[in-house]
Amino acid sequence: MFEKFKDIFSGLDRAHGEYIAGDLDEKGKKGGKAYIKKTPVTDDMWRTHLRGDNPSLGIVPINDDSMCRWGCIDVDTYPIDHKAIVEEIQKLELPLIVARSKSGGAHIFLFLSEWVPAKIVRSKLIEWSADLGHANTEVFPKQISINTERGDVGNFLNLPYHGGDDSFRYAFNDVGESMTLEEFYTKVDAVSLTKSQLTKRKAKREIAVEMDDGPPCLQTLMSMGISEGGRDQVLYQYAVYAKKAFPDSWQTKIGKFNYQYFSPELSIEQVNKTIKQHEKQDYQYKCKDQPMCSVCNPVQCKLRKHGIGSAYQHQLTDLTKLESDQPVWFLNVDGKRMELDTDTLYDQNKFRKRCMDVLTELPPRMKEVDWSAKVNFLLENCDVIEMPKEITKQGRFDEHLKSFMRENGEALSIDEVLIDKVFTDKDDVSWFTLSALESFLKSRKFADYNETQICGRIRELDGGSKKKRVKGELEHLWYMPSFNFDNTPLPVQSLEDETPF
Repeated sequence: MFEKFKDIFSGLDRAHGEYIAGDLDEKGKKGGKAYIKKTPVTDDMWRTHLRGDNPSLGIVPINDDSMCRWGCIDVDTYPIDHKAIVEEIQKLELPLIVARSKSGGAHIFLFLSEWVPAKIVRSKLIEWSADLGHANTEVFPKQISINTERGDVGNFLNLPYHGGDDSFRYAFNDVGESMTLEEFYTKVDAVSLTKSQLTKRKAKREIAVEMDDGPPCLQTLMSMGISEGGRDQVLYQYAVYAKKAFPDSWQTKIGKFNYQYFSPELSIEQVNKTIKQHEKQDYQYKCKDQPMCSVCNPVQCKLRKHGIGSAYQHQLTDLTKLESDQPVWFLNVDGKRMELDTDTLYDQNKFRKRCMDVLTELPPRMKEVDWSAKVNFLLENCDVIEMPKEITKQGRFDEHLKSFMRENGEALSIDEVLIDKVFTDKDDVSWFTLSALESFLKSRKFADYNETQICGRIRELDGGSKKKRVKGELEHLWYMPSFNFDNTPLPVQSLEDETPF
Protein backbone atom coordinates (compact mmCIF):
# COMPACT_ATOMS: atom_id res chain seq x y z
CA MET A 1 0.00 0.00 0.00
CA PHE A 2 2.89 2.39 0.67
CA GLU A 3 3.98 2.34 -3.00
CA LYS A 4 0.85 4.23 -4.08
CA PHE A 5 1.30 6.72 -1.25
CA LYS A 6 4.96 7.13 -2.17
CA ASP A 7 4.05 7.83 -5.81
CA ILE A 8 1.37 10.40 -4.90
CA PHE A 9 3.71 12.38 -2.66
CA SER A 10 6.84 12.15 -4.81
CA GLY A 11 9.22 15.05 -4.25
CA LEU A 12 12.82 15.75 -3.28
CA ASP A 13 14.47 12.42 -2.50
CA ARG A 14 17.79 13.54 -0.97
CA ALA A 15 16.33 15.11 2.17
CA HIS A 16 13.19 14.80 4.28
CA GLY A 17 11.39 16.14 7.30
CA GLU A 18 10.48 14.38 10.52
CA TYR A 19 7.87 15.33 13.08
CA ILE A 20 7.07 14.15 16.63
CA ALA A 21 3.66 15.23 17.91
CA GLY A 22 3.11 17.12 21.15
CA ASP A 23 0.07 18.35 23.10
CA LEU A 24 -2.86 20.60 22.22
CA ASP A 25 -2.60 24.30 23.08
CA GLU A 26 -5.42 26.52 24.37
CA LYS A 27 -6.60 27.24 20.78
CA GLY A 28 -6.87 23.57 19.93
CA LYS A 29 -3.68 23.49 17.88
CA LYS A 30 -1.56 20.39 18.28
CA GLY A 31 2.09 21.22 18.93
CA GLY A 32 5.23 19.21 18.36
CA LYS A 33 8.79 19.22 17.07
CA ALA A 34 9.85 19.25 13.43
CA TYR A 35 13.28 18.38 12.05
CA ILE A 36 14.95 18.37 8.66
CA LYS A 37 17.47 15.68 7.74
CA LYS A 38 19.75 15.70 4.72
CA THR A 39 19.41 11.97 4.17
CA PRO A 40 17.53 10.15 1.38
CA VAL A 41 13.91 9.09 1.82
CA THR A 42 13.78 5.29 2.21
CA ASP A 43 10.93 2.80 1.80
CA ASP A 44 11.12 2.09 5.54
CA MET A 45 10.32 5.76 6.23
CA TRP A 46 7.15 5.51 4.13
CA ARG A 47 6.13 2.30 5.91
CA THR A 48 6.86 3.81 9.34
CA HIS A 49 4.67 6.80 8.52
CA LEU A 50 1.68 4.75 7.41
CA ARG A 51 2.03 2.49 10.47
CA GLY A 52 1.75 5.55 12.69
CA ASP A 53 5.16 5.10 14.31
CA ASN A 54 7.34 8.09 15.15
CA PRO A 55 8.71 10.09 13.54
CA SER A 56 6.14 10.93 10.91
CA LEU A 57 7.38 11.83 7.44
CA GLY A 58 7.63 15.20 5.74
CA ILE A 59 8.38 15.61 2.03
CA VAL A 60 9.71 18.61 0.07
CA PRO A 61 7.30 18.87 -2.92
CA ILE A 62 9.81 20.48 -5.30
CA ASN A 63 12.61 18.31 -6.70
CA ASP A 64 16.07 19.26 -7.95
CA ASP A 65 14.66 19.92 -11.42
CA SER A 66 12.18 22.50 -10.02
CA MET A 67 9.22 20.21 -10.76
CA CYS A 68 6.27 19.08 -8.63
CA ARG A 69 3.73 16.25 -8.53
CA TRP A 70 1.68 17.95 -5.82
CA GLY A 71 1.23 21.19 -3.93
CA CYS A 72 -0.62 22.41 -0.87
CA ILE A 73 -2.34 25.44 0.66
CA ASP A 74 -1.58 25.33 4.40
CA VAL A 75 -4.44 26.88 6.37
CA ASP A 76 -3.20 27.39 9.90
CA THR A 77 -5.98 29.41 11.55
CA TYR A 78 -7.88 28.16 14.60
CA PRO A 79 -10.59 27.14 15.20
CA ILE A 80 -11.15 25.84 11.68
CA ASP A 81 -14.19 24.41 9.89
CA HIS A 82 -12.92 21.73 7.49
CA LYS A 83 -16.39 21.01 6.13
CA ALA A 84 -16.90 24.68 5.23
CA ILE A 85 -13.65 24.63 3.23
CA VAL A 86 -14.79 21.47 1.42
CA GLU A 87 -18.13 23.13 0.60
CA GLU A 88 -16.38 26.22 -0.82
CA ILE A 89 -14.11 24.02 -2.95
CA GLN A 90 -17.19 22.22 -4.32
CA LYS A 91 -18.90 25.55 -4.98
CA LEU A 92 -15.89 26.81 -6.95
CA GLU A 93 -15.42 23.41 -8.65
CA LEU A 94 -11.73 23.27 -7.81
CA PRO A 95 -9.76 19.96 -8.07
CA LEU A 96 -8.56 20.06 -4.46
CA ILE A 97 -8.63 17.66 -1.50
CA VAL A 98 -8.79 18.85 2.11
CA ALA A 99 -7.01 16.94 4.89
CA ARG A 100 -6.49 17.57 8.57
CA SER A 101 -2.96 18.75 9.21
CA LYS A 102 -0.77 17.47 12.03
CA SER A 103 -1.72 20.55 14.11
CA GLY A 104 -5.46 20.24 13.41
CA GLY A 105 -5.50 22.84 10.63
CA ALA A 106 -6.22 22.18 6.98
CA HIS A 107 -3.95 21.06 4.17
CA ILE A 108 -5.64 21.76 0.83
CA PHE A 109 -3.88 19.48 -1.67
CA LEU A 110 -3.47 19.75 -5.43
CA PHE A 111 -2.36 16.52 -7.13
CA LEU A 112 -0.85 16.14 -10.60
CA SER A 113 -0.64 13.20 -12.97
CA GLU A 114 2.71 14.37 -14.31
CA TRP A 115 5.65 16.50 -13.22
CA VAL A 116 4.80 20.19 -13.58
CA PRO A 117 7.12 23.22 -13.13
CA ALA A 118 6.98 24.49 -9.55
CA LYS A 119 6.47 28.03 -10.83
CA ILE A 120 3.14 27.04 -12.40
CA VAL A 121 2.00 25.04 -9.36
CA ARG A 122 2.82 27.80 -6.91
CA SER A 123 1.22 30.53 -9.03
CA LYS A 124 -2.00 28.54 -9.41
CA LEU A 125 -2.23 27.74 -5.69
CA ILE A 126 -1.69 31.40 -4.78
CA GLU A 127 -4.56 32.26 -7.13
CA TRP A 128 -6.84 29.57 -5.65
CA SER A 129 -5.98 30.44 -2.05
CA ALA A 130 -7.31 33.95 -2.79
CA ASP A 131 -10.43 32.47 -4.40
CA LEU A 132 -11.01 30.42 -1.25
CA GLY A 133 -10.53 33.39 1.06
CA HIS A 134 -7.27 32.06 2.53
CA ALA A 135 -4.75 34.26 0.76
CA ASN A 136 -2.76 34.98 3.92
CA THR A 137 -1.61 31.37 4.20
CA GLU A 138 1.51 29.43 3.22
CA VAL A 139 1.68 27.70 -0.13
CA PHE A 140 3.83 24.64 -0.89
CA PRO A 141 6.11 24.55 -2.78
CA LYS A 142 7.37 27.63 -1.00
CA GLN A 143 9.82 28.38 -3.78
CA ILE A 144 9.99 27.94 -7.56
CA SER A 145 13.51 26.51 -7.43
CA ILE A 146 16.08 25.35 -4.90
CA ASN A 147 19.81 25.92 -4.97
CA THR A 148 20.85 22.28 -5.13
CA GLU A 149 24.54 22.95 -5.76
CA ARG A 150 24.82 25.03 -2.59
CA GLY A 151 23.14 22.47 -0.34
CA ASP A 152 19.66 24.02 -0.20
CA VAL A 153 16.78 21.58 0.37
CA GLY A 154 13.69 23.79 0.28
CA ASN A 155 10.83 23.33 2.78
CA PHE A 156 8.97 20.17 3.66
CA LEU A 157 5.32 19.53 4.51
CA ASN A 158 4.23 16.86 6.96
CA LEU A 159 2.15 14.24 5.15
CA PRO A 160 -1.38 13.03 5.93
CA TYR A 161 -2.41 9.53 7.01
CA HIS A 162 0.22 9.08 9.70
CA GLY A 163 -1.18 5.79 10.98
CA GLY A 164 -3.13 4.89 7.84
CA ASP A 165 -6.88 4.43 8.36
CA ASP A 166 -6.49 5.14 12.09
CA SER A 167 -4.86 8.50 11.42
CA PHE A 168 -5.92 11.83 12.88
CA ARG A 169 -4.60 13.36 9.64
CA TYR A 170 -7.29 12.02 7.32
CA ALA A 171 -8.66 13.57 4.13
CA PHE A 172 -12.29 14.58 3.55
CA ASN A 173 -14.59 13.53 0.73
CA ASP A 174 -16.91 15.89 -1.18
CA VAL A 175 -19.48 15.98 1.64
CA GLY A 176 -16.96 16.58 4.42
CA GLU A 177 -16.67 13.00 5.70
CA SER A 178 -13.38 11.28 6.46
CA MET A 179 -11.90 8.97 3.83
CA THR A 180 -9.99 5.73 4.28
CA LEU A 181 -6.60 5.51 2.65
CA GLU A 182 -8.04 3.50 -0.26
CA GLU A 183 -10.81 6.07 -0.73
CA PHE A 184 -8.16 8.78 -0.68
CA TYR A 185 -6.22 7.00 -3.44
CA THR A 186 -9.37 6.80 -5.58
CA LYS A 187 -10.11 10.49 -5.01
CA VAL A 188 -6.55 11.50 -5.92
CA ASP A 189 -6.79 9.61 -9.21
CA ALA A 190 -10.09 11.37 -9.96
CA VAL A 191 -8.86 14.94 -9.40
CA SER A 192 -5.23 14.75 -10.60
CA LEU A 193 -4.45 17.18 -13.42
CA THR A 194 -1.99 17.37 -16.27
CA LYS A 195 0.09 20.49 -16.83
CA SER A 196 -2.28 21.66 -19.57
CA GLN A 197 -5.37 21.09 -17.42
CA LEU A 198 -3.82 22.96 -14.50
CA THR A 199 -2.95 26.08 -16.49
CA LYS A 200 -6.48 26.30 -17.93
CA ARG A 201 -8.41 25.58 -14.71
CA LYS A 202 -10.16 28.52 -13.05
CA ALA A 203 -12.47 28.86 -10.07
CA LYS A 204 -16.15 28.78 -11.12
CA ARG A 205 -17.03 32.25 -9.92
CA GLU A 206 -18.26 35.28 -11.84
CA ILE A 207 -15.56 37.90 -11.42
CA ALA A 208 -16.38 41.54 -12.08
CA VAL A 209 -14.73 42.60 -15.35
CA GLU A 210 -15.13 46.36 -14.92
CA MET A 211 -12.21 46.44 -12.48
CA ASP A 212 -9.67 44.28 -14.27
CA ASP A 213 -7.22 47.19 -14.06
CA GLY A 214 -7.47 47.39 -10.26
CA PRO A 215 -6.72 45.28 -7.19
CA PRO A 216 -7.93 41.70 -7.71
CA CYS A 217 -9.03 41.59 -4.06
CA LEU A 218 -11.86 44.01 -4.87
CA GLN A 219 -13.02 41.89 -7.80
CA THR A 220 -13.05 38.77 -5.67
CA LEU A 221 -14.90 40.45 -2.82
CA MET A 222 -17.49 41.84 -5.24
CA SER A 223 -18.17 38.33 -6.53
CA MET A 224 -18.21 36.72 -3.05
CA GLY A 225 -20.43 39.28 -1.41
CA ILE A 226 -19.22 41.78 1.15
CA SER A 227 -20.25 41.18 4.75
CA GLU A 228 -21.43 43.95 7.01
CA GLY A 229 -18.32 43.79 9.13
CA GLY A 230 -15.97 44.65 6.28
CA ARG A 231 -17.87 47.29 4.31
CA ASP A 232 -16.01 50.35 5.67
CA GLN A 233 -12.63 48.81 4.85
CA VAL A 234 -13.72 47.73 1.38
CA LEU A 235 -15.14 51.17 0.58
CA TYR A 236 -11.82 52.74 1.65
CA GLN A 237 -9.98 50.33 -0.67
CA TYR A 238 -12.33 51.12 -3.54
CA ALA A 239 -11.88 54.87 -2.96
CA VAL A 240 -8.11 54.51 -3.44
CA TYR A 241 -8.75 52.69 -6.71
CA ALA A 242 -11.45 55.11 -7.92
CA LYS A 243 -9.20 58.16 -7.47
CA LYS A 244 -6.57 56.48 -9.66
CA ALA A 245 -8.94 55.14 -12.33
CA PHE A 246 -11.55 57.94 -12.46
CA PRO A 247 -9.84 61.19 -11.38
CA ASP A 248 -12.77 63.35 -12.61
CA SER A 249 -15.68 61.32 -11.25
CA TRP A 250 -14.34 59.20 -8.40
CA GLN A 251 -16.80 60.62 -5.82
CA THR A 252 -19.76 59.51 -7.91
CA LYS A 253 -18.16 56.10 -8.47
CA ILE A 254 -17.88 55.55 -4.70
CA GLY A 255 -21.60 56.18 -4.22
CA LYS A 256 -22.46 53.83 -7.08
CA PHE A 257 -20.17 51.11 -5.67
CA ASN A 258 -21.94 51.31 -2.31
CA TYR A 259 -25.32 50.98 -4.00
CA GLN A 260 -24.34 48.04 -6.24
CA TYR A 261 -22.28 45.82 -3.97
CA PHE A 262 -23.26 46.42 -0.34
CA SER A 263 -26.34 44.79 1.11
CA PRO A 264 -27.39 46.50 3.26
CA GLU A 265 -25.83 49.69 1.95
CA LEU A 266 -23.68 51.96 4.06
CA SER A 267 -25.43 55.17 5.12
CA ILE A 268 -25.02 58.37 3.13
CA GLU A 269 -23.15 59.82 6.12
CA GLN A 270 -20.61 56.97 6.07
CA VAL A 271 -20.10 57.29 2.31
CA ASN A 272 -19.61 61.06 2.54
CA LYS A 273 -17.14 60.57 5.38
CA THR A 274 -15.03 58.29 3.18
CA ILE A 275 -15.19 60.79 0.28
CA LYS A 276 -14.10 63.72 2.48
CA GLN A 277 -11.25 61.64 3.90
CA HIS A 278 -9.89 60.91 0.43
CA GLU A 279 -10.41 64.49 -0.80
CA LYS A 280 -7.79 65.65 1.68
CA GLN A 281 -4.96 63.47 0.35
CA ASP A 282 -4.06 60.36 -1.65
CA TYR A 283 -3.86 57.13 0.33
CA GLN A 284 -2.27 53.72 -0.31
CA TYR A 285 -4.16 50.43 -0.47
CA LYS A 286 -4.65 48.67 2.85
CA CYS A 287 -3.53 45.26 1.68
CA LYS A 288 -2.87 43.89 5.18
CA ASP A 289 -6.36 44.67 6.50
CA GLN A 290 -9.35 42.35 6.44
CA PRO A 291 -11.20 41.39 4.38
CA MET A 292 -8.74 42.31 1.60
CA CYS A 293 -5.80 40.29 2.91
CA SER A 294 -7.81 37.06 2.82
CA VAL A 295 -8.34 37.35 -0.94
CA CYS A 296 -5.10 39.11 -1.85
CA ASN A 297 -3.07 38.18 -4.92
CA PRO A 298 -0.06 40.54 -4.64
CA VAL A 299 1.82 39.23 -7.68
CA GLN A 300 -1.17 39.81 -9.96
CA CYS A 301 -2.00 43.13 -8.29
CA LYS A 302 1.50 44.44 -8.95
CA LEU A 303 1.02 43.94 -12.69
CA ARG A 304 -2.26 45.85 -12.96
CA LYS A 305 -2.44 49.47 -14.11
CA HIS A 306 -4.11 50.69 -10.91
CA GLY A 307 -2.82 47.93 -8.67
CA ILE A 308 -0.33 48.21 -5.85
CA GLY A 309 2.47 49.14 -8.30
CA SER A 310 5.58 50.71 -6.81
CA ALA A 311 4.19 50.38 -3.28
CA TYR A 312 4.46 46.59 -3.58
CA GLN A 313 6.60 45.06 -0.86
CA HIS A 314 8.25 41.80 -1.86
CA GLN A 315 7.22 38.84 0.25
CA LEU A 316 10.27 37.77 2.27
CA THR A 317 9.70 34.36 3.84
CA ASP A 318 11.27 31.09 4.96
CA LEU A 319 14.82 32.02 5.84
CA THR A 320 17.14 29.00 5.96
CA LYS A 321 20.66 28.97 7.38
CA LEU A 322 23.18 26.51 6.00
CA GLU A 323 25.46 26.02 8.99
CA SER A 324 29.13 26.10 8.02
CA ASP A 325 32.33 28.04 8.74
CA GLN A 326 30.91 30.89 6.65
CA PRO A 327 27.09 30.57 7.00
CA VAL A 328 25.06 30.64 3.81
CA TRP A 329 21.51 31.95 3.94
CA PHE A 330 18.60 31.13 1.63
CA LEU A 331 15.55 33.38 1.49
CA ASN A 332 12.28 33.18 -0.45
CA VAL A 333 11.58 36.45 -2.25
CA ASP A 334 8.16 36.15 -3.89
CA GLY A 335 8.79 32.43 -4.10
CA LYS A 336 12.20 32.78 -5.77
CA ARG A 337 15.08 31.34 -3.77
CA MET A 338 17.93 33.80 -3.16
CA GLU A 339 21.32 32.94 -1.70
CA LEU A 340 22.75 35.55 0.66
CA ASP A 341 25.80 35.99 2.82
CA THR A 342 25.49 37.41 6.33
CA ASP A 343 26.51 40.94 5.31
CA THR A 344 23.85 41.04 2.59
CA LEU A 345 21.12 39.84 4.94
CA TYR A 346 22.17 42.43 7.53
CA ASP A 347 22.53 45.43 5.20
CA GLN A 348 19.36 46.57 3.41
CA ASN A 349 21.33 48.35 0.69
CA LYS A 350 23.32 45.23 -0.13
CA PHE A 351 20.10 43.19 -0.09
CA ARG A 352 18.44 45.54 -2.59
CA LYS A 353 21.49 45.29 -4.86
CA ARG A 354 21.27 41.49 -4.61
CA CYS A 355 17.62 41.67 -5.66
CA MET A 356 18.69 43.62 -8.74
CA ASP A 357 21.05 40.77 -9.66
CA VAL A 358 18.56 37.97 -9.03
CA LEU A 359 15.11 39.51 -9.59
CA THR A 360 16.05 42.31 -12.00
CA GLU A 361 14.10 44.60 -9.68
CA LEU A 362 14.98 47.21 -7.07
CA PRO A 363 12.65 46.76 -4.08
CA PRO A 364 11.36 49.91 -2.41
CA ARG A 365 13.40 50.92 0.58
CA MET A 366 11.96 50.29 4.04
CA LYS A 367 12.55 52.39 7.10
CA GLU A 368 15.58 50.96 8.89
CA VAL A 369 13.52 50.13 11.96
CA ASP A 370 11.10 48.16 9.75
CA TRP A 371 13.98 46.35 8.01
CA SER A 372 15.51 45.37 11.36
CA ALA A 373 12.14 44.13 12.58
CA LYS A 374 11.69 42.09 9.38
CA VAL A 375 15.14 40.50 9.63
CA ASN A 376 14.62 39.74 13.32
CA PHE A 377 11.32 38.02 12.53
CA LEU A 378 13.01 35.94 9.82
CA LEU A 379 15.84 34.98 12.19
CA GLU A 380 13.42 33.99 14.95
CA ASN A 381 11.71 31.60 12.53
CA CYS A 382 14.84 30.51 10.69
CA ASP A 383 15.34 26.88 9.67
CA VAL A 384 18.87 25.55 10.21
CA ILE A 385 20.53 22.88 8.09
CA GLU A 386 23.63 21.46 9.72
CA MET A 387 26.47 20.76 7.29
CA PRO A 388 28.42 17.51 7.71
CA LYS A 389 31.13 18.16 10.26
CA GLU A 390 33.88 16.73 8.05
CA ILE A 391 33.56 19.55 5.47
CA THR A 392 33.99 22.36 8.00
CA LYS A 393 37.41 23.76 8.94
CA GLN A 394 37.09 22.26 12.40
CA GLY A 395 36.04 18.91 11.01
CA ARG A 396 38.96 18.84 8.55
CA PHE A 397 41.43 19.76 11.31
CA ASP A 398 40.11 16.99 13.57
CA GLU A 399 40.53 14.45 10.78
CA HIS A 400 44.11 15.62 10.10
CA LEU A 401 44.93 15.48 13.80
CA LYS A 402 43.58 11.95 13.95
CA SER A 403 45.67 10.96 10.93
CA PHE A 404 48.77 12.56 12.46
CA MET A 405 48.42 10.59 15.67
CA ARG A 406 47.71 7.38 13.79
CA GLU A 407 50.45 7.69 11.14
CA ASN A 408 53.16 9.04 13.44
CA GLY A 409 52.25 7.00 16.48
CA GLU A 410 54.99 4.35 16.38
CA ALA A 411 57.27 5.93 18.97
CA LEU A 412 58.64 3.38 21.45
CA SER A 413 59.75 6.02 23.97
CA ILE A 414 59.09 9.64 24.82
CA ASP A 415 62.50 10.54 23.34
CA GLU A 416 61.25 9.83 19.81
CA VAL A 417 58.93 12.86 19.85
CA LEU A 418 62.07 14.81 18.87
CA ILE A 419 62.02 13.04 15.49
CA ASP A 420 58.35 14.03 14.95
CA LYS A 421 56.78 10.82 16.22
CA VAL A 422 53.84 10.45 18.64
CA PHE A 423 54.37 8.57 21.90
CA THR A 424 51.43 7.02 23.76
CA ASP A 425 52.10 6.28 27.46
CA LYS A 426 50.60 3.64 29.76
CA ASP A 427 47.76 6.03 30.66
CA ASP A 428 46.70 6.17 26.97
CA VAL A 429 47.84 9.77 26.60
CA SER A 430 49.58 10.69 23.35
CA TRP A 431 52.53 13.15 23.37
CA PHE A 432 53.95 15.14 20.46
CA THR A 433 55.61 18.42 19.52
CA LEU A 434 53.64 21.27 18.03
CA SER A 435 56.21 21.64 15.26
CA ALA A 436 55.65 18.00 14.22
CA LEU A 437 51.90 18.55 13.97
CA GLU A 438 52.38 21.80 12.02
CA SER A 439 54.69 20.07 9.55
CA PHE A 440 52.13 17.30 9.09
CA LEU A 441 49.34 19.82 8.45
CA LYS A 442 51.54 21.63 5.94
CA SER A 443 52.18 18.36 4.09
CA ARG A 444 48.39 17.87 3.87
CA LYS A 445 47.97 21.45 2.55
CA PHE A 446 45.83 22.44 5.52
CA ALA A 447 46.38 26.16 6.13
CA ASP A 448 43.03 27.18 7.58
CA TYR A 449 44.25 27.31 11.21
CA ASN A 450 47.08 29.44 12.56
CA GLU A 451 49.14 28.34 15.55
CA THR A 452 46.76 29.92 18.07
CA GLN A 453 43.77 28.15 16.51
CA ILE A 454 45.59 24.83 16.46
CA CYS A 455 46.39 25.10 20.15
CA GLY A 456 42.88 26.24 20.99
CA ARG A 457 41.27 23.29 19.18
CA ILE A 458 43.58 20.81 20.91
CA ARG A 459 42.44 22.19 24.27
CA GLU A 460 38.78 21.95 23.17
CA LEU A 461 39.43 18.22 22.58
CA ASP A 462 40.63 17.84 26.21
CA GLY A 463 44.27 18.08 25.24
CA GLY A 464 46.88 20.58 26.38
CA SER A 465 50.59 21.26 26.85
CA LYS A 466 53.13 20.47 29.57
CA LYS A 467 56.85 20.54 30.06
CA LYS A 468 58.20 17.01 30.05
CA ARG A 469 61.70 15.65 30.35
CA VAL A 470 63.03 14.29 27.05
CA LYS A 471 66.62 13.06 26.73
CA GLY A 472 67.43 14.76 30.01
CA GLU A 473 66.06 18.15 28.94
CA LEU A 474 62.69 19.79 29.67
CA GLU A 475 60.72 20.09 26.45
CA HIS A 476 57.43 21.84 25.81
CA LEU A 477 55.17 19.00 24.56
CA TRP A 478 51.53 18.74 23.64
CA TYR A 479 49.28 15.86 24.60
CA MET A 480 45.93 14.36 23.67
CA PRO A 481 43.90 11.62 25.33
CA SER A 482 44.56 9.00 22.68
CA PHE A 483 42.01 9.31 19.82
CA ASN A 484 39.65 11.30 22.02
CA PHE A 485 37.50 12.60 19.20
CA ASP A 486 33.79 13.26 19.13
CA ASN A 487 32.43 11.07 16.34
CA THR A 488 28.78 11.49 17.22
CA PRO A 489 26.59 13.06 14.50
CA LEU A 490 25.89 16.74 14.80
CA PRO A 491 22.44 17.40 16.23
CA VAL A 492 19.66 18.35 13.83
CA GLN A 493 18.11 21.71 14.55
CA SER A 494 14.84 21.42 16.41
CA LEU A 495 11.99 23.70 15.35
CA GLU A 496 8.71 24.58 16.87
CA ASP A 497 5.65 23.52 14.91
CA GLU A 498 4.88 27.18 14.26
CA THR A 499 7.47 27.25 11.48
CA PRO A 500 7.06 24.21 9.22
CA PHE A 501 9.56 23.63 6.45
